[in-house]
Amino acid sequence: MINKVMEYLIELFPNPKPELNYNSDFQCLVAVILSAQCTDKRVNVVTSTLFRDYPDSVSMQKLTQTDLEKLIYSTGFYHNKAKNILALCKVLNEKFNGKVPNDPEVLETLPGVGRKTANVVSSALFGAKKLGVDTHVLRVTNRLGLVDAKTPLEVEKQWTKKYPQFVNHDSHFRLVLFGRYHCKAQNPNCANCKLSGECKFFKSKNL
Repeated sequence: MINKVMEYLIELFPNPKPELNYNSDFQCLVAVILSAQCTDKRVNVVTSTLFRDYPDSVSMQKLTQTDLEKLIYSTGFYHNKAKNILALCKVLNEKFNGKVPNDPEVLETLPGVGRKTANVVSSALFGAKKLGVDTHVLRVTNRLGLVDAKTPLEVEKQWTKKYPQFVNHDSHFRLVLFGRYHCKAQNPNCANCKLSGECKFFKSKNL
């Protein structure tokens, strides 16, 4: 089953490209933080100005909380995001010479960086063998019956144990894109999906 799923996702997304725009490791990390509960499209609108004027942790740390909140307001949860990003800049500048650490365990200790963000960033930037699990990955993997998990951490643990060959950024990103554009939360495009014959969710709908 897993091979068929991944072959189909490769067919759909042969060369998956990041939908978040960034020009450095730092910008990637901030963009992923801003993307929580927000669309990549909206984040890109915000960061087009933010990264132009404040491209690195040194320049961004000079912003006040209020100023940063105004710049990222439309991404939602702007108060906590601004607070975390400014704290992140401070830690990066004081402890890491402004550089994003490549160890996912270290990343997860940084302000505003949860496990999903740490996994996504470390795998995307540094090739870490980690699977970022967002709402799309949680939904798709359960619907297809590849895992039986209620939380992102359970998905990550089950996936890593069962499919170690697909613990990487491309697999994560293809699952995200499949969930975003095909296996959507509402009105999934089951009629045109090549996996419907094996899909646990599709079978349950048609019993």
